[in-house]
This record gives sequence, structure tokens and C-alpha cells, in this order.
Amino acid sequence: MLTLDQVPPGKSVEVLSIEGGHHCRQRLMRLGLRPGVVLKVLRSAPFSGPILVEGEDGTFMIGRGMASRVVVREVG
Repeated sequence: MLTLDQVPPGKSVEVLSIEGGHHCRQRLMRLGLRPGVVLKVLRSAPFSGPILVEGEDGTFMIGRGMASRVVVREVG
């Protein structure tokens, strides 16, 4: 199982599922993270910092804790 926090910069992934409670899922879905969406990891800050991601709804930062709840698979 691969999660968004494990994806290196430059790679594109498809969201398979979102783990966690209702609040976590709602917050991630408001960012545009839902099953079937393709994301590209643009930058991963050092020392467990946030991850810069580009998706259908734009570019955003996501913390590693939240990113660890997004199950993905590599595409392309």
C-alpha cells in the first residue's frame, strides 16, 4: 500500500481511497482529494514538512499526517 506522503516529487498518482475518520475525509475531499483523482507531487519539504500537490482543483499544501491517510497508486 502506497500513501501520498511516500510519493517522491515529480510523480503522478491516482487516489484510491482515504483512510481515517469522517472529519479527515471531509477535509481532504474539500481539497479535491477523492477516489479517481490524479495528483502530481510537486515538492516535499524536508524534516517531515508539508507536501505541495497539484490536482484538478489547483495546487495546495498538505501536511504529512493527512497525506499518510491518502492511499494512492502510481500512474504514467
